[in-house]
Amino acid sequence: MAEDNSRDTGKNTIPKKKGRQSAVCANPLYPCAMTGAASALAGISDMGVIIHGSSGCYYYADMAVPDTLHSTFIVQDEVIFGSAERLTEIVESVSKLYNKIAVINTCVPSVMGEDIKEILADYDTICIDAPGFIGYFDEGWKLAVRELADSIPINNSNTNTNTNTDAPLTDLSKDSKGNIRVNIDGVCSMDPFHKGNLIEAIRLLNLCGLKTAAVFCHDNYESITHPSPYSVSVNPDYNCADVMNRRLNADARNSTGSLLGPDNVLKTFEELSDRLTGTDDAGIDIDISKIESECEETDEILTKEGDRYLRRHDPPRVAVYSTYAYTEFACDMIANYMDGEIVHAAARNNPPDSDLNGGENPYNIGGICSLHRIKEILSKKDFDLIIGSSFEHTAFPDSAFVGLTFPIRHRKMLYDRPVAGIQGALYLMDEISETLENGAKKSN
Repeated sequence: MAEDNSRDTGKNTIPKKKGRQSAVCANPLYPCAMTGAASALAGISDMGVIIHGSSGCYYYADMAVPDTLHSTFIVQDEVIFGSAERLTEIVESVSKLYNKIAVINTCVPSVMGEDIKEILADYDTICIDAPGFIGYFDEGWKLAVRELADSIPINNSNTNTNTNTDAPLTDLSKDSKGNIRVNIDGVCSMDPFHKGNLIEAIRLLNLCGLKTAAVFCHDNYESITHPSPYSVSVNPDYNCADVMNRRLNADARNSTGSLLGPDNVLKTFEELSDRLTGTDDAGIDIDISKIESECEETDEILTKEGDRYLRRHDPPRVAVYSTYAYTEFACDMIANYMDGEIVHAAARNNPPDSDLNGGENPYNIGGICSLHRIKEILSKKDFDLIIGSSFEHTAFPDSAFVGLTFPIRHRKMLYDRPVAGIQGALYLMDEISETLENGAKKSN
């Protein structure tokens, strides 16, 4: 099994090479860029997503992304003689089913050098050149979101502004009844918890009398391309709203707050309330008292559960692997409520720039996307629990395990569990404490 240190930010880091092939996809724990682009766009209900590539690329993406995908299924004939005819045939066929079409390029046609934008110049399509060799899931996700934002038609009456005059932001912040609308960001369809997160975010907004605007990326094209300037996020690793808003308004500032954990929930709604109070929308009364009450009650419940566990057991030693935001959230829960030790933590995606993150990375979360590397690290450490994916669970089958990231195959996922919000924090603590105690019973 080949070792891949391309995502390890520790002392054994292999420096990234400049150019198209900036990241290595050998032995990955997370899907490639093509799958990330597909996940970002396939959640848009009236957009048909076509994987331009072989059956292997299609079935790989279809395994990871729960939304409907289409494919050109190119074979050796297209590789030798060109795929333009096959591509246009599929685009014409799929166009009858959707209002918008997105075509995602994969490795083989990308290496062939065909210009799919030129081939589809006569069609209203969004073309994303996201072959797997450009990097991992996140690179494809971000590329697709930028292309989606660029697809929004902008009518500039003033060359010094970048404003959609057909749908000014001041109008998009309210619905037809004058209710404040707020985007829900960070809904990634490959995330096993994305539906539960969405339900929880809607519930929290409703507690304050706020209505849901665009859901990124799990909505229709019209809603996605006309977002509110206000947002909350269930997973900050996959935020899109600010990219879309900056397309509509060059002066738009970052506005998305996290809903991971009670402290972030309270902070996000306090900032949202303050921002609304300081705008033209101040006439709308935003009551966050129910949010404050739930956050306080949840903090007490989590503290009591942590104290109950510590009366019976030693503080847990835990390894955490997920995307960066989920990893940090899980580490916070374990450290703050269970006095636990984080023996190792790593993110599937690159951690945010320390300068942009206030220089804080208290758990020393690096970027590792190699199972070989994680096995090598954990084999030298003592731990009570692994939080991660079925890859880690398979590598250490006798260890106590909680699933937090794709793929989760060790258990059924029939109902919509959240990780974000109040219910998400309670769910994660419930899973952690229950798994730790069951593991302790088995070892006795």
